[in-house]
Amino acid sequence: MLLFCRGNPKAIEAEERMECLQEFPGHHKMILDRLNEQREQDRFTDITLIVDGHHFKAHKAVLAACRFFVTVFSALGHVLPQIFSIL
Repeated sequence: MLLFCRGNPKAIEAEERMECLQEFPGHHKMILDRLNEQREQDRFTDITLIVDGHHFKAHKAVLAACRFFVTVFSALGHVLPQIFSIL
């Protein structure tokens, strides 16, 4: 994740902007950990996957990080199911 300095971005030259950036190398792990905690607490989950009779609560946005689900969700259009069965 990148964090920008405050100020008018148009007024800051490209080189100065680069100096304002900070990297957070562990940010991706923290985000995935928080999303997993939310899933475990059944918070903000918006789809249930059924695989071999087992139900898994999930976040569509997280699933959409996988090309398979992008393809499936795109094929379904704007109306996405709350329950999705994988055969």
